[in-house]
Amino acid sequence: MEISNDIRARIIDAADQLYQDANRERFPTVDQVRRAARADMNTTSAVMKEWRRQQTAAPAAVAVAIPERVQDAMSAALATVWSEAQELANESLTAAKQAWETERADADTMRAELADAYEQQAQELDTCKQQLTEAQAENMAAEQQRQEQAQELAETAARLHELERRDQDAQQRIEELRAELKQEKAHAEQQATAHAQKLDEVQEQHRQELATIREKLEQQAAAHADQLAAVQQQRDTTAQELATVKARAEAQQEAAADRQSAAQAQADQLAAELEKARQSAAEAREQAAGLAGQLEAITAQNKELMAAIQKAQPEKKAAAPRKRTTTKKDQGDNDND
Repeated sequence: MEISNDIRARIIDAADQLYQDANRERFPTVDQVRRAARADMNTTSAVMKEWRRQQTAAPAAVAVAIPERVQDAMSAALATVWSEAQELANESLTAAKQAWETERADADTMRAELADAYEQQAQELDTCKQQLTEAQAENMAAEQQRQEQAQELAETAARLHELERRDQDAQQRIEELRAELKQEKAHAEQQATAHAQKLDEVQEQHRQELATIREKLEQQAAAHADQLAAVQQQRDTTAQELATVKARAEAQQEAAADRQSAAQAQADQLAAELEKARQSAAEAREQAAGLAGQLEAITAQNKELMAAIQKAQPEKKAAAPRKRTTTKKDQGDNDND
């Protein structure tokens, strides 16, 4: 494996610095050097082997055979010199053996450190996977809740549109009834004028009946106008509640990823407000139904009035004409009328 000089120098500098920080009492671990040098585990492990070998390497004496001329010249001191040479050789062998044992211990320590680092990284990876799974589950739950809230908002908007349509139909029906009432009033006034020319008594009776009917119709029209205003006010209240519910639903959607418990509480509050909106819509429907019943009652009363007027007209035609002598006093009464 080829290692660039820059990475090798960075790893060696990090190892030297950590070794100096430990007062040269213990070698730094591979994971510590890897983190300090910001290198991968394999490269750091390979460079650390060389670095530890350099730290434990020591010069050893080399045993050399005694030359023949030295044996001839120093035969008396040969045994002593040879003994010292063997001791030196043994010391070199012992030093090499100790260095090999140290290097093997360092290799075992490095393997243990690599195993510990691998286990730690595996645990960190499992923890990250678990956190990712939990985050995905929370995100899916929040998305599902958002879809449910959007569906509830759509249903509430549909109900509001239906209520507005019914309100418009009721208002249109009221306008039609007003037009019919106006026509009926005009027709009744025409008939009353014709009857007044034929019979003073019938004219007075018709005037009283028309005045009573007009007053009653005006009262009913005022009551209907008040009911219409109440229905419109209820519709505006429902629209405001829908806007409030929509704003709170958007706020819950934004906060669902961070605080699940708060989102649940807000969802409960939203459900209560939606229930209140449903109750308000039901009350508005009941009021519209009552208004429709009252309009039907007005129509029935108008029909009864028309029947009474038509019934009174043939009776007048069947009565014998009454001759009256036109006097100055009667002419004055007619002028006053």
